Amino acid sequence: MKFLKIREINSMKYFLIITTILLFQSCSPQEPKIVITKDYIINKHWDDKRNNAILIERMKVKNGGILDANSPDFDKEIRSNWDLNNKLEVDDTFRYSYAGLDIKGDRIKLKGKVFFNKDNGFYWNFGSTYYDHKKTEKNTIGRLENNTWYKFSDLKTIAYYVYIYVDNLGELHRYNVNMSNY
Repeated sequence: MKFLKIREINSMKYFLIITTILLFQSCSPQEPKIVITKDYIINKHWDDKRNNAILIERMKVKNGGILDANSPDFDKEIRSNWDLNNKLEVDDTFRYSYAGLDIKGDRIKLKGKVFFNKDNGFYWNFGSTYYDHKKTEKNTIGRLENNTWYKFSDLKTIAYYVYIYVDNLGELHRYNVNMSNY
């Protein structure tokens, strides 16, 4: 009888310890996979095999409207930000890309921090990542500007976009859009 109670107490202790560990792990802040600032991007999804590209496009509001994330009428309760695809269009004067993968395998791979306003050891392409782009002699594209929308894509192997709005104070507002069905 005494042995049975000790066994129950030990089982209860193990249960509490495991539950506590799982609770702390689930509540601890997870490091974001994609970090974007005015000066750089970090993307933990980049690798050397399938996913090593970036496309940054400055966006403008369709029909000359205003879409300010700080304005009171901006819908912050929207569950899916997919509607940004319908409200914004590409400003063709700012479309920069880079792909670290090629047939020869001799291109510089994207990893760690990729700076917008510092030399990363490669030249940015003007235009889309894989087609219809022009090589440039630009090794920097500059910091993200205030009062401006940007769309980051080719960050994953799926149709996943990150829209960034830089407000008039220089604060970034981020809206993730997953256009794949999973």
